[in-house]
Amino acid sequence: MLQKYLILDTESIFDPYLREAYECIDPACERARIGCRSLVAITMWTVEIDSLGRVSTGPLKSWTLEESNGEGQLVANAFTYMRQFADHVLVTWGGLAMDCQVLQMAAISADLQLPRQLAEAQGPRWRDMRQVDLGLAMKGSGKTWHHLTEVLLRSGVPVALLLGKADPNVRPDRIDWTLLRQHCETDVLLTAMALIAWLRLQGTPFLRIPGAHLALLEAFLRARPAGFRAPLLRRLADELQQAVVGDFDKAA
Repeated sequence: MLQKYLILDTESIFDPYLREAYECIDPACERARIGCRSLVAITMWTVEIDSLGRVSTGPLKSWTLEESNGEGQLVANAFTYMRQFADHVLVTWGGLAMDCQVLQMAAISADLQLPRQLAEAQGPRWRDMRQVDLGLAMKGSGKTWHHLTEVLLRSGVPVALLLGKADPNVRPDRIDWTLLRQHCETDVLLTAMALIAWLRLQGTPFLRIPGAHLALLEAFLRARPAGFRAPLLRRLADELQQAVVGDFDKAA
């Protein structure tokens, strides 16, 4: 059975107007709320895994506020694309608390209907799996929340690839749109790699982390050969290639 996933990442900033408005409403609130955030970039990537554990990917799609006529069009374009993959499970890291919430608030402002993956599930989740928050899935019934970087480090991703991940240096008055797009796309790749690790833990038949990560890296590098992380990604892919070949030699 083919497992189909749609990996999502968004980038957003605190909207000056919304932040000021909420401070007027609730002066005692010391922290700006998620509802005050405005979307500036969205990236999605389809990842499919067949019954033999082989990984395939679709186009790497991104939208930015720079090329859109406002946040409403940015979200509308992303929703249109998401609806093309209604049978794919939406995958995020921490998305239930952040990405999905910001998307919902933006959809309200733009008077948009949510695509299937973001709409409320009909019946038990195990019968109507629309989205997976990997951070929540890794936590399970325990109390420990893992950072995405912790999972990636355990998966063999080098520290150099994770530096600067937490802060893309996006400010309302200072946005490098090329770097922002690349940052968002790299986050989608890293989330896809975390998905592979989680699926391996759950016992997905024939799936192995090194080989699947290699497939993701090669697909990403074909799509974005000139990305600012490309040299580091190429080095990691080459190392994984050697490891995978070595495992085949041992098996032979």
